Amino acid sequence: MHISNLDGLDILSLKILVSLYENKSATYVSKALDIPAPKISRSLKNMREIFGDELFIRRKYGLFPNEFVSHLYPIAKEAIECADKFHKARAANSNLVKSHVEIAAPGLIAYAFPKPLMQAIKEEQKLMHINITPWSIHTTQDIINGDTMLGICCNKSAADVAAFGDKLLTTALQHMDKVYLIASRNHPIFKRDITLETIAEYPYVNTDLGNSKTKLSPYQDFCIKNSIHLNTEINITSISSLFEYLGESQALSLLPYRVVYEMASDISELHTCQLSQLEAERLYAETEVPTIFLVQKNQPNNTNDDLVWLNGQIKKIVDHIV
Repeated sequence: MHISNLDGLDILSLKILVSLYENKSATYVSKALDIPAPKISRSLKNMREIFGDELFIRRKYGLFPNEFVSHLYPIAKEAIECADKFHKARAANSNLVKSHVEIAAPGLIAYAFPKPLMQAIKEEQKLMHINITPWSIHTTQDIINGDTMLGICCNKSAADVAAFGDKLLTTALQHMDKVYLIASRNHPIFKRDITLETIAEYPYVNTDLGNSKTKLSPYQDFCIKNSIHLNTEINITSISSLFEYLGESQALSLLPYRVVYEMASDISELHTCQLSQLEAERLYAETEVPTIFLVQKNQPNNTNDDLVWLNGQIKKIVDHIV
């Protein structure tokens, strides 16, 4: 391996490397960063030449990082964060924006926030810059530290957010009492009666609702309580990776988001349906309906009008998502 011409490495290339590492899908990176696919290919080719390494290996379900990228990833991530701080300092110095808002949202629905938020900001002529990142295990602490201003958290129940303590202010935005099934277009499940029992006969893809790793999703919990064998084949939190995996396998998945159901309906390789009200009621008969919470730092004596306005906009988006 021979590293050369590091001067040819720019911040956009590092963003592409980081996003590819986290999502393993060039298609998702193209949509998330709003960059044409050919430009991503050129950037990846350039990075391979600079580092003298393949970096990512193409497999059936996307681009997978090799061991060398695992060493580059934290360095690239830190460089991007430093670059963002430079931009914030420049913006503050030139008075281009009044406030910078970091928002964290679950990976499956993060894509649904940028466009309507930016449209609302432009319409109201708000001097506000937003940055949306995926919710992670560190987000709660980031909010407490003040590094992230708002978090959209999809939790199993109100008891989960109670564990945050009085350092955080949590607001229930929407209950997710509907359940949507997503699988490949020709999946045999669509020729049968779709029940919670027949779904368990196929490999299952679990999607994280924002709970800690030790907790089960509602459907996993249902199967255990009813002694139903469930083969959870994989956990996927990226929307593009989920669609690619389901489209090329016999696995299926249950989600509570209407917006993901609608998005999957437009993909030719997938088929979707909403579970009956009876099945949804059975699923949540012994557990609380999952809820989307808005999470922010608890600051009783600090009123921010822009933050109150932004909370209202997020509530409108969440109403559409569910």
